[in-house]
Amino acid sequence: MAFMWRQYTRLLEKYPWRTQIIQSGILCATGDTIAQTLVERKKLSEFDPSRTAKFFILGSCVVAPVIRTWYLALERIVKFPGAKGALTKMCMDQGLFAPCFIVIFTTSAYTLNGGKPQNLKSHLESMYLDVLFSNWKLWPAAQILNFYFVPLQHRLLMMNLVAVIWNTYLAWKTNQTKPVQE
Repeated sequence: MAFMWRQYTRLLEKYPWRTQIIQSGILCATGDTIAQTLVERKKLSEFDPSRTAKFFILGSCVVAPVIRTWYLALERIVKFPGAKGALTKMCMDQGLFAPCFIVIFTTSAYTLNGGKPQNLKSHLESMYLDVLFSNWKLWPAAQILNFYFVPLQHRLLMMNLVAVIWNTYLAWKTNQTKPVQE
């Protein structure tokens, strides 16, 4: 395990963007796999690999770049050290970033699932508040720990590990009903 951590750290130092993009894709896809197999209890014959691939794409192309950029911005904006800095970052993350990012993520998932633009507003209205309130049950505590204890270069990994649970929920939630194809 120590060897794997050293290898990961070397890759992260040498290729930070690529490493975090790939890790986010893998962990988002893992969340969808868990959602399909454990939450939805799909048999192997019912498993949808294209759905898992879409979550890999969401993790790689949406989650990693947006959240990595957000974390870098928070480091530049919030100058308080210690607990005050961690609390400030968490409040900004959950009060400003999370409500917007949920729209970005669910819109991206909706689009990848073939949803039509004219139906996007009703799709968001049907799930947004539920996802946002669920977000606030998990992420404030996780982010306080993340911002207080975890070095910046490992925060996206920490977030991704916690997000396996979150991605399982999002995969289930965003696939409960298929987008209207009118």
